[in-house]
Amino acid sequence: MPPPKPIVRGVKDIRSRSGAPDQVLVPYKAYMAITALEIEKFRRETERDTLILRLKNVNTRLQTVESEKAALLRRLGRQGRAKPARQPLESSRPAGHVTPVRIVPTFKFQY
Repeated sequence: MPPPKPIVRGVKDIRSRSGAPDQVLVPYKAYMAITALEIEKFRRETERDTLILRLKNVNTRLQTVESEKAALLRRLGRQGRAKPARQPLESSRPAGHVTPVRIVPTFKFQY
């Protein structure tokens, strides 16, 4: 008996999902998609509310910092005696003098 002929398939034999019932609106899948969208909306609203709260906290802290800074500046102004401005120290070396770099020998192990 000769071996069976192999089945030759072409592009027409490739199965596709076009026209399948999935393309039609299935009610339970639509409700599931709506549920997923509602959950995402709730998460995003919660995230937005948290970010607004954090922003308010940052703004409050910035106002506190500014008021503390103003209070400290007022206290400094009331003391009456201000410290003299610091002047940079003048070097005793000549202007073009460069300190030579000294190479220090390293410790070596002997085996």
